Amino acid sequence: MRFVLFLKSLSPSQAVLSILAVVIGFLSLWFVGLKLGKPVMRSICIAAMSGDKQAGLNERPARVVEAQTVNIGSVSKRLNTVGNMRANAMVIVKSEISGKIAELLFTEGGTVKKGDLIIRFEDAEYKGAVLQAEGELENATSNFERISKLHEKNVESSKKLDEAKASLKVAEGKLQQAKARLEQANIKAPFDGTIGIMNINAGAFVQAATELVTLVDNSSVKVSFKVPEKNIHDVGVGQIVEVKVSAFKNQIFTGTIEAVDAKIEKESHSVEVKGIIPNPDSLLRDGLFANVSLIIGEKGNTMTVDESSVERQGEVEFVWVIERGRAERKRVLTGTRENGQVEIVAGLQPGQIVVTSGQLKLSDGAKVRISNMPDPSAKIML
Repeated sequence: MRFVLFLKSLSPSQAVLSILAVVIGFLSLWFVGLKLGKPVMRSICIAAMSGDKQAGLNERPARVVEAQTVNIGSVSKRLNTVGNMRANAMVIVKSEISGKIAELLFTEGGTVKKGDLIIRFEDAEYKGAVLQAEGELENATSNFERISKLHEKNVESSKKLDEAKASLKVAEGKLQQAKARLEQANIKAPFDGTIGIMNINAGAFVQAATELVTLVDNSSVKVSFKVPEKNIHDVGVGQIVEVKVSAFKNQIFTGTIEAVDAKIEKESHSVEVKGIIPNPDSLLRDGLFANVSLIIGEKGNTMTVDESSVERQGEVEFVWVIERGRAERKRVLTGTRENGQVEIVAGLQPGQIVVTSGQLKLSDGAKVRISNMPDPSAKIML
């Protein structure tokens, strides 16, 4: 029975040659039997039968896999490049005055709203300066009003009135300065965002312009990348841009092109492009390295397979092809990936059958049985 199945798996010419080989083999054994006698012939036959039986025991049963036929269709024509992500807004908060930090009013890594007080310096001196300036302003205001009335009655000179008016303006300026110094002692968040880690504690004395903490707005992120000058007409504002980052390998972040630079860089012969990506869950962060993909057209008559059929070993990609009921590993070159399908640039032919599930059980030459489609060797056996 095994010999019959074996013959069915061969081409007609191969089957004829195999039958001739078997006939010649039996005739040879018959001739040897005549020369050696029945006992020796019986031993040879028993050994041959035992070997055939052992070979049958050693062959593993067929592996059960799922497979598909290599398809021909259309895929998106893409421009792939790399870029860097930047926060929608980011600022390093610095001290505007020299003084002692009285209080930190935020949680490191937490969120703050625009206008929230986040750092307070000791401000008793600045509050005192405001009170003093307010007193000087009141005095200057009263003096100006008194001299104005006297000037109306021609009792005071115009010179005295001008001096009083100037003193009033000086007092108003001193009050504004005092209030500004007091405001500098109370640092507020300039926009909504996430606050970073601070390496200075409350009670520390810091100099003016000391970096205190970073505030980042990650509600959306900007991705900057470069496009070769030959593709400058393939990109434009509002075009869809897809981004992948190593931190979230199986996730695609979608945004739009926000701006295209007006000049081409002479050194790289490329143009800089900036996209913006919504980031409601704050997964993306400033400084991430990004793989950027732009859809710039469509390619037809393209081979595609299911993404699950492509395996990778180092930098080499391969698939398992089923031919005559047995598995064979084939190296392939891939292109665009989208909607669970992979473009095959080289390594396969249309109509070939590739394994989509069960690859871990396979080795070159292993016998397979396809569970989700007709056996590809069935046509050969008919």
